[in-house]
Amino acid sequence: MRVTVRGVALIGAALLVVAAAAGAWVWSAGGTEAPSASPPKSLGVITWNICGEAGGERGQSGYCPLRDRPERKARRIAALARERDADVITLQEICGGAPGSHVSLLRSALGPGWSVRHAEGARPDGETRCRDGLSGDLGVAVAVRGEIVGERSRNALPPDPKGVSRQTLPVLCVRVEGWTYTPCTTHILPGEEPRVGEQIAAVRAFVRDEDLPTVLTGDFNRNADAPQLAPLVSSYAVCPAPETDGRGAVTYHMWDPEKRDHRFHELDHIFFDSPRGVRNPLVRCGVEKGFMDTTPNGPGGREPNGYSDHAPVYAELRTGS
Repeated sequence: MRVTVRGVALIGAALLVVAAAAGAWVWSAGGTEAPSASPPKSLGVITWNICGEAGGERGQSGYCPLRDRPERKARRIAALARERDADVITLQEICGGAPGSHVSLLRSALGPGWSVRHAEGARPDGETRCRDGLSGDLGVAVAVRGEIVGERSRNALPPDPKGVSRQTLPVLCVRVEGWTYTPCTTHILPGEEPRVGEQIAAVRAFVRDEDLPTVLTGDFNRNADAPQLAPLVSSYAVCPAPETDGRGAVTYHMWDPEKRDHRFHELDHIFFDSPRGVRNPLVRCGVEKGFMDTTPNGPGGREPNGYSDHAPVYAELRTGS
């Protein structure tokens, strides 16, 4: 399905909804149609779990650097987008849907020409509201340098069969005027329980319901060659690519308080299709490790040296020949 806002009569600030079913595309329009920009010849993509809502004090397992300074995180994201000349920024563990939230602050920091969408998720206790005075609801977000003309999202995590956890984890996709790619993002449950495979299968099915090439990003909570990610690895190319030992570039740091040692993992990935006529769309791929906190997480420890326990992953993709 290829749909644009061209030719649609816009009356005032009317909201046009094409299909109200869960997961269907939803279209919105303002009072005047924005001029269509030329599609980018390449797409700059950044994905980052900013741990914006994680709780905990320094020394606790849930500690998140700068969780009480959402404006600093928003400014850093916007600055990184400019430094990398990004067209897409996808974010996990981000608060949105209210004034003063990360998403609201990010809109201001990015400035004109950017569109941002947010999809809500719930913690294991079933609550969506961000904690400790942070504004908005927990979830994932996609920001694009362009005009979003459609969005859809769905909880991809099956219910806990034991009835203990009420967590939800959404997958969010947006359609951008004139673009070859559809950007999507998600956050996959950690651990080995059967729901992980079911969630990944649900994400793949949701994203595959597209007639445009897709770039699927997020925190997948495992390295790219993990058995649970086989449905995605078999369908898409991936950045960062696994090395010969099956491990990719480090994107996550944790401090082991018992062994008093650092633990590094490869959790964040960019999966992507190839547009028609493009054999290998990947121009470059990398990890901004300098934005990941790598300090020991001890009580009364020194200030963090990063903005999150995750590092941003970036890629540049050709959109055509």
